[in-house]
Amino acid sequence: MDVVLIPAYEPDEQLIRLVKGLQAEDFSVLVVDDGSGEKYADIFEQAGRFSTVVTREQNGGKGAALKTGMRYIRENLPDCTGLVTCDADGQHKIEDVVRVREQLHRGNQFVLTIRQRKKSSKIPFRSRIGNNLSRFVYAMLTNKYLSDNQSGLRGFSRNHLDWLVEVEKNNYDYEMNVLYYAAKMGLKITTIPIESIYIDNNQSSHFNPIGDTVKIYKSLFSLAGGTLAAFLAVELMILALSQWGGYTHILITLPGVGAVSFLICILLNKYVFFKNVPRYDYWATLAFTVTSYFVYMLMCMILLLVFPNMPLFWAFNLAYLIGIPLRYSLHKFIFLASLTRG
Repeated sequence: MDVVLIPAYEPDEQLIRLVKGLQAEDFSVLVVDDGSGEKYADIFEQAGRFSTVVTREQNGGKGAALKTGMRYIRENLPDCTGLVTCDADGQHKIEDVVRVREQLHRGNQFVLTIRQRKKSSKIPFRSRIGNNLSRFVYAMLTNKYLSDNQSGLRGFSRNHLDWLVEVEKNNYDYEMNVLYYAAKMGLKITTIPIESIYIDNNQSSHFNPIGDTVKIYKSLFSLAGGTLAAFLAVELMILALSQWGGYTHILITLPGVGAVSFLICILLNKYVFFKNVPRYDYWATLAFTVTSYFVYMLMCMILLLVFPNMPLFWAFNLAYLIGIPLRYSLHKFIFLASLTRG
């Protein structure tokens, strides 16, 4: 049995049309009323003719509603094999929900939809804010690029419910955190394109383009404590080397800095920030660290030839800054290449 989970807060008639259409496609539909109140009771009553409605007494946010639904599925629907999350505002086509189910039936564990727009269509301003920045931040923190990391249409195999309900945060930042957890667990994310749909310029969306965007990035950086701590340690070590050793033995000292950075990041992630995650992509992180510090070392040596009086601290940081757009472009190329192969 495949279940479509729909978190809903103060929905309109789009919800009724959505659940009716999903039931016609042989989905079991679960709607979570996220504290919408009596004013919206009639809509949920009509939606209940085609779905199961679970009601939260108070509004807790999209992430809280999703986790409420996931707990309900885990405890009450033992026959559920696949879960598809879908927004209540009509942004997702029924046929795209079906396509996500098909990917799950093919054995894919985590399916993420990538919203694409026609050249003639325009993305609303409130939906466009932060999209480019979120792609960049996610790529820098996880070393993985996703052209759309905010789509609410996603598919999961049932065996992921245990960790999905443990992901931190309860608002829109929950969905970004899910992707971050998946990256740290080394899970393969299967992506499929879908058409962007914005009804009435997306006025029905409860997403706050400023407040919710701030929450998303605040949450991301709180989870990235291991990465940030490793970066700070690197800066301090490079500053010390710049003062007392400079470029002497750079072939040994820079790889040593990289090794310390790797250990700090791995240990903090394993025992502090992601201690409940069953596995972590150690080898991918090690490969990235070795490659990065090899490139940094070469760039520092080149900078030494061009600017012989530049301190190692500034040479390293300049090499790091130059490497940022190169890293981002590489992650994007790998992502696009994987789409081509698929």
